[in-house]
Amino acid sequence: MSILAVSGAGMGAGIAVRGLRRWQRANVLGTFISIVIIGALLAFAPSTPLYFFGRAFALDAPTRTFLLALFGATSALALFTPLTFERARDAPAQVVANSQGAFFFFAFASLVVAMTLDSFPLAVFAWAIGLIVLMLSARPQSEGRVGGAAQFLLLIVMASASLLLAHRFIELYPITPENLDLVRNAVIFLALGFGLLIAIAPLHIWLGPLADELLPLGVAFLVGVAQAVGVWLLWQQMNTVTWLVTRSPLLNALIIGGGLTAFLGALLALAERRDARALAYLAMVPLGQVCVGLGVGTSIALAGALGALANRAWSVALIAGGMSFARHHSARRWQLIGAGAIVLGGIALAGIAPSLGWSANYAIGREVSARDPLLFAVLVASNALALLAIARITWRIVSARSEAEESNANASVLFAGVVAMLVLVAMLVGAGMFPQMLEPIK
Repeated sequence: MSILAVSGAGMGAGIAVRGLRRWQRANVLGTFISIVIIGALLAFAPSTPLYFFGRAFALDAPTRTFLLALFGATSALALFTPLTFERARDAPAQVVANSQGAFFFFAFASLVVAMTLDSFPLAVFAWAIGLIVLMLSARPQSEGRVGGAAQFLLLIVMASASLLLAHRFIELYPITPENLDLVRNAVIFLALGFGLLIAIAPLHIWLGPLADELLPLGVAFLVGVAQAVGVWLLWQQMNTVTWLVTRSPLLNALIIGGGLTAFLGALLALAERRDARALAYLAMVPLGQVCVGLGVGTSIALAGALGALANRAWSVALIAGGMSFARHHSARRWQLIGAGAIVLGGIALAGIAPSLGWSANYAIGREVSARDPLLFAVLVASNALALLAIARITWRIVSARSEAEESNANASVLFAGVVAMLVLVAMLVGAGMFPQMLEPIK
């Protein structure tokens, strides 16, 4: 078994789930079998590098642990997809909506390649492919004008070109170390490329229009899984090219951008009423924490940043699952289950104990409070505002009147969704109480 088998299994799972999009029970069963197969391959794939056409695919302990964390979020989102199922029609938009899980598996297969390749340009290319595949699940809302998904495709091209230019400057600098312009140019293009695709403020302006064309589950995969791979690539580049940290303003840019991202995301989420947009803006809050942790640069802060990435993936998946219950199943008990999932996911996302977000934010906050009390206050205020936004979303669900007594979904679909929620909650609480579970990442 090798990492290519994991990627191939992801592609096969996408094909199988896509083919079963018209049958709820078969879709759930196919999704579950795919999760078991991919999870087993990923957990037991050998650590020995695989050489393919002169390039190495390496699956060391930190990469494996982080991939398993992201696959946990991907699996939950794929199991939540049948909750939004509607009877098969020929309308393309509905066919796409019923096939979301397939796009998650397709995109994850490409992201696995991105995280294990030993070449930064090829890893960026694989990451971009994963983002593009996810855009196939978007549903344009209007005719005659460019939508959010089309705009994002253009941004992918621009950001990928920026990252490739940055890599070229990084290669040239050791040849002429006296040319500090190469350092400056490398940082500018790295900040532009990663800032656009990861949605670091003020380069987040595409996030709202794109969220209008994705269901909350698609938004959760984008911000929780796909963007986390981009942060991982940035972190790997910082470890590989050490002069980016010591001879450039990259760390200061991450700290400033992180503080702005967290606070602005909280404000936007508090004012937003649309589910997908609210989820996208809420995800900016922990992203700001991650950027600050990377910018501080100490071992404790870095460990907190990587833990916050895993917490972000799991918590946004839990919130998206709750929204799927609340918006697609009007029976009162399912409304309450959805509201409960949103509350628990919001508590984790805002860093409230005993979730993983608490231990991650504590590690970051302990370092930040001693260096910059004002930034620490901004991060605390951002988490408080995010919690208020979650309370507002939940109150609208709880206070709404039930329109039906029973759900038209199969019991197996609802059961799978509830189990996926419980597993996410257990992961968030378990990793919060025992953060050493993620020790290999650190």
